[in-house]
Formats: sequence, structure tokens, C-alpha cells
Amino acid sequence: MPLAEMPLTTEAAPKIEAAMTKHETYMSAAEALAATDEFYRNREGFGYDLEKVAGWLSQHVRVPKKGRVLDLCCGDGIWSKGFQTVNPALDLYGIDISSGGIAKARELVGDDGSHFVVGDVETSLPFEKGSFDLIFARGPGLFNQHDMSRPACVRVIEMWHEYLSERGLFYNIFASTPRLMGTYTPMENAALPFNRAPRSTETIDFSGGKYHHTVETFHAPFWKAEEIEIVSYAFHGNNHVLVTRRKRG
Repeated sequence: MPLAEMPLTTEAAPKIEAAMTKHETYMSAAEALAATDEFYRNREGFGYDLEKVAGWLSQHVRVPKKGRVLDLCCGDGIWSKGFQTVNPALDLYGIDISSGGIAKARELVGDDGSHFVVGDVETSLPFEKGSFDLIFARGPGLFNQHDMSRPACVRVIEMWHEYLSERGLFYNIFASTPRLMGTYTPMENAALPFNRAPRSTETIDFSGGKYHHTVETFHAPFWKAEEIEIVSYAFHGNNHVLVTRRKRG
């Protein structure tokens, strides 16, 4: 499959503008998670505009006419609300590690709020396998590391795909500034508190910050995954948009 004409390396890319806002950093993932709960619970999160979110989804996502949609790492639910705006007939589900984010999401999506749960998507999903017609993963923490191709990471991504229906599509989306590709935004400049602490597990090796993937590094785990096939790839507005599905036949 031909890839979009995007730079694969950025040897001369600056690390970050000095004028960027500096935030508090944390020693542990638990501290960063508590700060993330407050980020969503007592503030406006990222402050995305619903009209723009719905417009982006309409333009770049093949939104089903009916069925179940899972918002993986849903945060405060603004993208779920976008799906609801585009097609109110959808059954929406969401999961995020932040209780503050889930509380906001439940308020935002109304009747579907009971489908939104707190959980660690890097271990398991509390849903029925094969039940989702679309899974939307915009910026999950697993993607925010320079090497997504390690075996444990690939296994998690394959596990997520087990929850797709036979016709289901998986939208893997991650923001990366072209001139910063191949570098990290420093931890103190990361907007989401959860990204302002190091994490080291079998699935993730992350020293903190915001990684900007090249086309190659973002595709790496999907090329290695034996049970996944790539449907399409594009780069829209600083976002990698990789559509995948369970391998057929």
C-alpha cells in the first residue's frame, strides 16, 4: 500500500519552542493520573469545539449508519459526542483510565453514559469481543512512545482488534507535528498531565512528554501484527489516520 508523501526523518527538527507553556511534572504514573482526573473534572480538558470535532469525523471517518462504536481512551467524551452529533442512531461506548474523564463523558453523551467505564486498556477491555462496528482510538497512551513495535505492544493492539465485528474498522489516530517527527516534546510541555510522568512496563517504555511519530514508526506495530490488516492511511492536519481491521480469510 502506498504511503502518503510524508518525511520519515527530521534530523534538523527543533525540540520545542521555548515559549511553550511549562507544566508541573510528576514522579509516578499514579500522581500523573490523579492530576489528569482533575484536568478533566475541574477544567475544560482540551477545550475542543464540538462543531469542529463533528466536522472532522464527517470528513475523515467512515461513520456507520447503525451499530456500536467504542471510543478507546475517550477522555472527556468530546469525540463520542461528535459521533453522536453526526449520527444519533449509534450506540456509543467508551473507556478511559481517568475517572475524571469518564465522569465528564457520562454527562456529555446522555443516555449512553452508562456504557462509559474506567479501565486500563493496556490490560483488557470489559466488553464483548466481536461486538463493535467501529473502534476509534485517538491518541491512546500506548501510541505515545518512540518504539511501538515491541512484542507486548503489538499484542495489546491485536487484543483491541478482537473486539471488532467482522465488518468493523479500527481508526488509529495520533497527532504528530511534521517538523518534530522523530522527537519528543519535553515532559513539562505536554498538555495532558498523564504524559508528564515516566512509565515503564512490558508494553510501554516512556520517559514522559509527547512523541511525534514518523510514518514508519507509527506503522511499525501494524506491519508486525499477524492478525491485523491495513485498510488505508492518510495524514490530515498533523494527524496520522491509520484504518485497520481484523485479518480476513
